[in-house]
Amino acid sequence: MTQNRPVNINLFKIKLPLSAFLSITHRISGILIFFLVLPFSVVAYSELTKSQGSFDNFMNIYDTYLGIKLGCIFLTLIFQYHIFTGFRHILMDFHIISENLSSSYKSAVVTLALFVLNALLTIWIML
Repeated sequence: MTQNRPVNINLFKIKLPLSAFLSITHRISGILIFFLVLPFSVVAYSELTKSQGSFDNFMNIYDTYLGIKLGCIFLTLIFQYHIFTGFRHILMDFHIISENLSSSYKSAVVTLALFVLNALLTIWIML
């Protein structure tokens, strides 16, 4: 057998293409949505719609504590990132974006640029 094969793979030394990085982070954001965003959204929606007093209490907590506000922004950005990268995957699945390396890289750059612009707008609105 050949002796040039690596014995152990150091994942920190492997340079992933940008499209592979987006694919992996899309999956991670999906896991975070399931375990963080959805439970928080259900609890927040339940509290916000219980009564006018609970809505005012929640908004008072949101306006008072920066950590709560940053947490809400972070959860919103996770969801938005998943939507942006998911839309890119759908376009690739329907062959609207071809699957060669150059168009995959370009679509990854466009996706990240649109997400960053949207994230800045979201942060500006929510702060």
